[in-house]
Amino acid sequence: MEFNTIVKNKIFLPILQKYGFELIEEFKNILRFQSPYIKINIVYNSFENSSIFWLGKRDSIDAIEIDNDVLSLFFNSNLKLSEVSVEKFINNLVIFFENEGESILAGNEKKINDLEKFYLVKNRKYNQNLLNQQHLNDADKAWNQNDFKGFISIIDKLNYENIPKFYLLKYRIAKRKQCI
Repeated sequence: MEFNTIVKNKIFLPILQKYGFELIEEFKNILRFQSPYIKINIVYNSFENSSIFWLGKRDSIDAIEIDNDVLSLFFNSNLKLSEVSVEKFINNLVIFFENEGESILAGNEKKINDLEKFYLVKNRKYNQNLLNQQHLNDADKAWNQNDFKGFISIIDKLNYENIPKFYLLKYRIAKRKQCI
C-alpha cells in the first residue's frame, strides 16, 4: 500500500477527522492537514528513506518538526519518529496522536505555545553551538599559525563555561606568549 493511502487510513480518517482536520493538500508522499487551530504535514522522503512530521499553528508560516528529541524532551515520550521504518513511523504517530499529542490536536493553546517556546530555545542552543564550533575552529587555525593575539581575541568572544578546558589552557599559554 502506498504511503498516502496508509496515512489517510490509519491517521486521517480515524484520528484527525475527529478533531476537525481536513486534508488540504496532497502530493506523492506528502499530506497536509489543517484544523481550525493546527496544521500538520506528514511526509515520506523516498531518497533518504525517512519520514517527517511537522505541526504548527494554522495561521503561522512556521511549523515544528516533531523528531525524536522533541518527543523525548518536550513530550516525555519514548516513541521514535526519526530513523525508523515507514510502518513504525505511522504506528508511532498513531500512538502519539492518541496520547501525548491529543491536547495539541484538540487545539490546546497553552500546550502549543509551550511547544513553540521549547522549539525556539532548542534552535537557539543548536545555532549557538554551531557558532561556538566555528569560533573554536577559527581559534584552532590561529593557534596553528602561532597567531596568539588572534587566538585570544576569538576565545574572549566566547562564554568560558561553554568551551572545552584545553582551550582555556591554550588561552593561558597564548596570554603568556603574547607578553614575551
